[in-house]
Amino acid sequence: MELIKVDYQEFKKDIYQYYLELFPRNERKTLHDLKKQYLKNILNFVKINKQNETIGFLIYVTLENNPIILLDYFAIYKQYQNQNYGTQAIEQFQSFFTNYKGVYGEIEKEGLGKTEEENQIRARRIKFWQNLGFHLLETDLELYGVIYSPCLLKLNDTAYTEEEIISYAFQIYNALFSQKKIKKHCRILKK
Repeated sequence: MELIKVDYQEFKKDIYQYYLELFPRNERKTLHDLKKQYLKNILNFVKINKQNETIGFLIYVTLENNPIILLDYFAIYKQYQNQNYGTQAIEQFQSFFTNYKGVYGEIEKEGLGKTEEENQIRARRIKFWQNLGFHLLETDLELYGVIYSPCLLKLNDTAYTEEEIISYAFQIYNALFSQKKIKKHCRILKK
């Protein structure tokens, strides 16, 4: 398996269609926002290849002087799911960032899906992330109308508090959108 960083044009041409297919509308960024964040040099696109064939992608965000990586989107294409490729991709991905405290992500909160099937999918996602070593934080977040359970995969032995991790996450959110938008559309929910 190989993780290959790609530019915006390659993402748009080869991966964007899968992004639209795999993520619900209310969880996707617009193509305009993705391009804008990429041009700010904070958002990165990575294709996941197996034997020269793209089987998935990662979109992640890093900021200078911020010790966490936001794993914004991660997907294995449907025909390649349940073959351990997701686990392999995350293991390889995390090995690139030894100077960071952790990989931060958000998972749609379990039990809040509109259907039982959606709730089962959310439960499987949480289990998947936990099996990779991600730990759910004690805080939930509402981001643009969707409630998420934040999680962190620790990358080294550096001590951190949950408040620090949430603070680092909000630094990233502010860089992605603007402090004004984040103040309006994002809030911390205690469990």
